[in-house]
Amino acid sequence: MDKSRSSGARYACYPCKRKFPNLGTQQRHELSSDLHRRSLEKREDRMRKRKRDLIMACRSLRQQILESDEAGQVSDAGICQRKLLEIQLQQVLGEYGQAQEYLEMARLNRHTKETGIEPPPRSREVRIGNLSLSAGAACWQSNKDVQEDRFILDIEFKTPSGHIVTGVAVMDGHSGSLCVDHLVDNLPGNLQRAVCSKDQISDTDMKAAVYEACAKTDEDFLRKARQMQVLDGSTLILTLIYPKLDVPGADGKSFRLLTACVGDSRAVLCRAASADAEGQLLAVPLSDDHKPNREDEKLRVERKGGLVDFEGVWRVFVPGPCSFGGQMIQRWGLAVSRAFGDLLLKEPERFDCAGVAPGGLIISTPEINIVDLDPDLDRFVVLASDGVWDVISSQDAISICAAQADAELAAQTLLRRTYAANSDDNITAVVLTWKAD
Repeated sequence: MDKSRSSGARYACYPCKRKFPNLGTQQRHELSSDLHRRSLEKREDRMRKRKRDLIMACRSLRQQILESDEAGQVSDAGICQRKLLEIQLQQVLGEYGQAQEYLEMARLNRHTKETGIEPPPRSREVRIGNLSLSAGAACWQSNKDVQEDRFILDIEFKTPSGHIVTGVAVMDGHSGSLCVDHLVDNLPGNLQRAVCSKDQISDTDMKAAVYEACAKTDEDFLRKARQMQVLDGSTLILTLIYPKLDVPGADGKSFRLLTACVGDSRAVLCRAASADAEGQLLAVPLSDDHKPNREDEKLRVERKGGLVDFEGVWRVFVPGPCSFGGQMIQRWGLAVSRAFGDLLLKEPERFDCAGVAPGGLIISTPEINIVDLDPDLDRFVVLASDGVWDVISSQDAISICAAQADAELAAQTLLRRTYAANSDDNITAVVLTWKAD
């Protein structure tokens, strides 16, 4: 084999159909070449056109399926034809999701080149005791003008006793990115300080630490929001894994899974019905969405003087006009009943809103759920923003992810299916899996 030809083939720009003698030359070409930029733009234009063609194909297939149903075809040929249309529709939807995945990667690469800021890693592996964990993430802007979703894969710290606590999180920002970026920058450190201030790793102490860290993170952002007069907010879904040490005979080889929820991002555990590898997989909810029409949340909001009303979706509203940022806001609402930030809904009385009691119409107090992690039955956890859960059921998410080879591919495939199901929101998923020695 010609080694020089083999070496040259390793460094190729396929959009431009050019080869380079080394990686440095290829990278300079990709950063500075107008030819490369135009080639990528042409590929993106072709992919956008392909998406439009796929949308038309989906509409046509759905119309044919509808006509078949209306005709009430019960013959073997009619049933077979409908099944064929369903298969074709699923294939087209899969291509549609793949087309968007290409555009998302192109957008991410373009942003990296323009800003020089590398995106956070999409995968991570860590070991805690006899448990090997693997996390994978996918994060798409989708059809929105801005990306306000975020994720964290590298929550990890040692307790004073030397035990490791590790975790992941997904956040969904709204009304701007200041609050969600504040969570990314500050929540892990606040968690570490709160956990390390405790005497031991017990469920009670871990709960207390998460409450303290969330309160500290929110208080610090609200102080900034008051100074800047901003309305930014964010949800949070957080999962932590830690050794089970607060029972007699604990050997550090049993683990607990803590989930903390603020808002409508959700966590779901994949649990096998039996230890049999071929057994049924069940979606076990680890969180309960904080929707304004949830009965207990609605009651709490109304006791504080807030309104819960349906405007496209159920929302928490201030009961009257507010003076904020130098203007009068006649009506302000939010589609979740708990969130970080959201100054106007936390302190409406500060802004001349009559009829509200202090303490916030929305709160940032997380609901916390702790379960034993059984590696023989429990397979993985899916955390995702509401853009996923609005169109994909928890059980479907588990089934989609379980069919993939690794955590990152599972997260990416879930987003492909989500986008193909007509989600226009930012969509983010993190999959955390494990294996015991």
